[in-house]
Amino acid sequence: KQEGGVGMNLTAADTVIFLDSDFNPQNDLQAAARCHRIGQNRPVKVIRLLARDTVEEIMYSRAVSKLHLTNTVIEEGRFSLLDQAQSAAAGLQLSEILKFGVDKLLSSEESSVQDVKLEKILGSSRGGQWVDDEDSTSLREEEQEQNNHMYYFEGKDYSRDPSSDDQKSFDHLLEEQMAEFQRAAGEGRALRCKAGVSLSIALGIPARKRKPLTEAELELRRQKRDEAAAKKAKIQEDLKKKQQEQKYKKKMVWWESCNYRSLCLQPVDGEEEEEGNEEEEEEDGSVCSTDSDSTAIHYVFGDVTHPHAAQGDAIIVHCVDDSGRWGRGGLFTALEVRSDEPRKQYELAGKMKDLDLGNVLLFPIDDKQSRLDGQDQLALIVSQQRDKANNLSGILLSALDEGLRKIYAAAKRHKASVHLPRIGHSTKGFNWYGTERLIRKHLASRGIPTFMYPFRGFSS
Repeated sequence: KQEGGVGMNLTAADTVIFLDSDFNPQNDLQAAARCHRIGQNRPVKVIRLLARDTVEEIMYSRAVSKLHLTNTVIEEGRFSLLDQAQSAAAGLQLSEILKFGVDKLLSSEESSVQDVKLEKILGSSRGGQWVDDEDSTSLREEEQEQNNHMYYFEGKDYSRDPSSDDQKSFDHLLEEQMAEFQRAAGEGRALRCKAGVSLSIALGIPARKRKPLTEAELELRRQKRDEAAAKKAKIQEDLKKKQQEQKYKKKMVWWESCNYRSLCLQPVDGEEEEEGNEEEEEEDGSVCSTDSDSTAIHYVFGDVTHPHAAQGDAIIVHCVDDSGRWGRGGLFTALEVRSDEPRKQYELAGKMKDLDLGNVLLFPIDDKQSRLDGQDQLALIVSQQRDKANNLSGILLSALDEGLRKIYAAAKRHKASVHLPRIGHSTKGFNWYGTERLIRKHLASRGIPTFMYPFRGFSS
């Protein structure tokens, strides 16, 4: 019925069943009209299910009265399709009703047409006398208060005169509830709340006062609450880790189907990190003072894509974003002039979703300009983000920190020097001093030969 009352035409059905009648009978008519619409070619049967001796009977009786009143008002307003003679007779009958009693009202010696307030003729009366508006309003409110409740049916108020059977049934239910409450009173607060709290309030039974908790009990409660919170956090962390593992396995399957092999460096393991931390503790006092040649950043002029100062293998570092789109100008163009490999590998990694923040793509640059005394490799650190509006962020120091850790491990493994441009120059949110500190921390201070190629005009 609910679906049928919101505008759906159900002409394929020819039977309407009302399980629960509405307070407003027009809603039921609207629901039944969904089947009895234009296009219906079968008789429509309306079935209404009512339970005997329930509120439904009262509701249905009042709904019928409302419909009867509605039909009477609409027909008298000439909205019906009745015969005009019947309508005229009905109008005459109503006019006679309005005239009835006027002669009795004016028959009194003290009364006259001038004394009578004609606007009160249709008002309420009490004891044969017309009453004022205030009295009429209070009278109507009193009558409505007396009759407008669920126990008033067919002129009889069942709430004031319950039958003997009803009284016996109620007493029996009350005895059962009292027995249940008495049984549950000794089984703990939880069962009491479940069985008879509302009944105890209704019967005036005093509730047991809560015993104040001691400091030890409060501390135990706090410990349990903290343990529950820690357990919940661990469950969420394990769930997140499991989701990441599933996502990684799915990506591995995709890469295998595409014959893709990732060139990203693996995260630094615990042994290498511990060794690096020991070296950092040794150089903490010397970095802030005069740097030695073995732990200093060497500033040289030249082209970082041709590390002429390198002896042996060299790693050229460049920062990129996570979009997979090769840039123009600056180091992008210089690398593309030297080799087609940087752009090719970078765009392929972007296509395969292999450009997470902190990743480092490391691959050799084999071209005609390679050195004879060593091999040049390119390390692309994913340290910038590009949003959907194509806005590029600045160098993210957290991603740069993770990338330099991986480059240190690779340089140590290959016994290679590291060559960098002035990372972050002319980018949004440029923080050169924070960048220099990270380079010194992860590379120069750990014994990796580090060469910086600044722009002209830079003084160290």
